[in-house]
Amino acid sequence: MIVDVPYREGDDKTYLAAVCSLVASLANSQKPTDIYVTRVKKWFDRKWLRYSGRGRVAFHGWGRRDTALDAMWREKLTFPPFNPKQIGTQYYWRKGSDGSYGGTPRPRWIHKPQLRHSARNLNNRVADFANSGLFVWFTSQTQNNAHGSILVYSVAGKDVGSWYASVKQESGWRIDKEDGIDRAWVERHFPIK
Repeated sequence: MIVDVPYREGDDKTYLAAVCSLVASLANSQKPTDIYVTRVKKWFDRKWLRYSGRGRVAFHGWGRRDTALDAMWREKLTFPPFNPKQIGTQYYWRKGSDGSYGGTPRPRWIHKPQLRHSARNLNNRVADFANSGLFVWFTSQTQNNAHGSILVYSVAGKDVGSWYASVKQESGWRIDKEDGIDRAWVERHFPIK
């Protein structure tokens, strides 16, 4: 397998195997140079798809100019500004000259451990980070929560893509929601049954 994300206590093994299978399928079809997979400690909703952070916006009211904070989804895709406390483990693989993927001793991480205001993320563009990359975030603690989510960003030169899917366990796992991707495609490539 191209990537192997280790099992952690609280993970549903079927869900985790489906995450690894999905990443392998995407890597085989897209052939990115860099693969980043991030374990997120809590379930996350589709509002995180293309979410850039909270920024200041000017407004005029009551005879004065002022600013307020507002949620922003930038046109140029930025990394999701997850709170560092919610980031579990980050994994990284780089394609070697033989076409196989392996880790590197000092990767450049997407999520830093320091807490910072999400406005600093507003220009943290995916296309500036890598020219050829696959970025996947997935939910941990799926065994206990019976709910999982996956967020996928990809970049290949100027082509940037993103999508989200969530799954629920109700007498077996099933796709619950998807955004930015066809449900039938997710069902074929995210084998969670």
